[in-house]
Amino acid sequence: MIALLLACMAILSPPPPALPSAREVEAQALTEAIAQLNPAQPDDPAWRDEALAIRQRARLFSESYPEDSRGIEASAMLSVSLADDAGVDADLRRVLETSPEKTSAGLIWSDYWLERDPTRAIDILEMLIDERPEALIYINRLMKILIAEAPPRILTRFERYHAPDANIEQAAIELDLLSRLSPPIGVEIGNDLLARHPDHTGIAVGTARGYRTGNRFADARLLLDNLPENSLTDPGDVYLWSDTYYADHHFDRAWELLSSIDMEALAEAQRPGLHRRLKFMLPLRQKAAEVWPAEQQKRHNDAVRGDNPMAILRIGGREVIIELFEDDAPNTVANFIAAADLQLYDGWAAGQVHTGFRTILGDRHEEDGLPGWTIAEEHELPTARPIVSGSLVAYKTSRPLSTDTTFFIMHFPGPHLNGMRTCFGRVLSGLDVIREMNEGDIIDSIEVLRRRDHDYDPVVYDDDQREMMLSELLSRPASDASSSDNP
Repeated sequence: MIALLLACMAILSPPPPALPSAREVEAQALTEAIAQLNPAQPDDPAWRDEALAIRQRARLFSESYPEDSRGIEASAMLSVSLADDAGVDADLRRVLETSPEKTSAGLIWSDYWLERDPTRAIDILEMLIDERPEALIYINRLMKILIAEAPPRILTRFERYHAPDANIEQAAIELDLLSRLSPPIGVEIGNDLLARHPDHTGIAVGTARGYRTGNRFADARLLLDNLPENSLTDPGDVYLWSDTYYADHHFDRAWELLSSIDMEALAEAQRPGLHRRLKFMLPLRQKAAEVWPAEQQKRHNDAVRGDNPMAILRIGGREVIIELFEDDAPNTVANFIAAADLQLYDGWAAGQVHTGFRTILGDRHEEDGLPGWTIAEEHELPTARPIVSGSLVAYKTSRPLSTDTTFFIMHFPGPHLNGMRTCFGRVLSGLDVIREMNEGDIIDSIEVLRRRDHDYDPVVYDDDQREMMLSELLSRPASDASSSDNP
């Protein structure tokens, strides 16, 4: 009976905790030794001796347990810290042979050599892509390095796809990534490949992406429209196609294309980034299609009435004609015209250019001796206009009363800004000039061509947020510029 009781107790009692294996004990010891190594002392001989000793332990661990990548990974990390070229090559090669899915090791390898010999870094990435052509992260890094360090090698790389038996599917993948990073190069190579493979959908899409990324929406649209019917099946490609219509205000077609995407299938395909983006864009594109007829009617009415102010922007010798929505944003328009009359914009470089979104123009020019001022936003007026391609929009920050003479012109519709920013005009002609701008391009001048028969004297706020007319602010003596002089 006692023996039976003891047996039952043995079954019911939890077993004692298992002791860690020799492998785990050594792996933990390696981790602790590396953690205690001061990374700030790589030139110290004592530090190097200690690092070399730990690396030898790591390599012995790897020899004892070749299926466990922790040893060779620790050795690779130490080789990088020791700046041991041969050790880096050998160790990271072993890491990738053991665990080819660890693309971070390949990136560390190429980045290590990028600082020493960019050609070697490029060679390593090309070798890794040959071994794992599906690893987009390698292709992306390669294209970035080639653009920055060796643009001629991009052409050389794509020459391999000229052969009759070339892997044109791989060419399409690489072209698509290149077009995202450098639209001009992507378009050049894409058109070269299209001349050899005119019916290849992937090449056409990659080339179209270069056009779209470079703000050449009509060129992208033409390419995609000429593809065989139903050839664009990938949701990302359909999204691109929708963009080319959306950019130039073909909102019904843009909505039709985007709404054709099966969102449930996209979620099941485990493409969360694209799924989130489309979920955000779908209602915006539907709303744009709904409100566009009313905006078209307003534009028609403006043209019939023919009294909206107009101005000409001269940028790098090219001209952009704009119309100003005085009835919809009267104070913002007055502020713009007053700033143009004061020649505040003339001779100044463009600010940030966010390709595919907007170009920021204008400056407060306080360094020219004028006092600073701001104006109130007018985006909450009942007549507020929607923000679309070519819209002139008053710039502001998160602070109240932060709108000044800075504005931006949209490359692409921005319905997410409706009700948040003041749209005070639009480009009548020359939107291509805006879409082709680079940061630093010079505004030669902004000249008002037509105005209504009254003074343009906006209500402004000085640096102490006191309300007054701009003419009053400009006429004040310099000693009255702030409340520090006027308690």
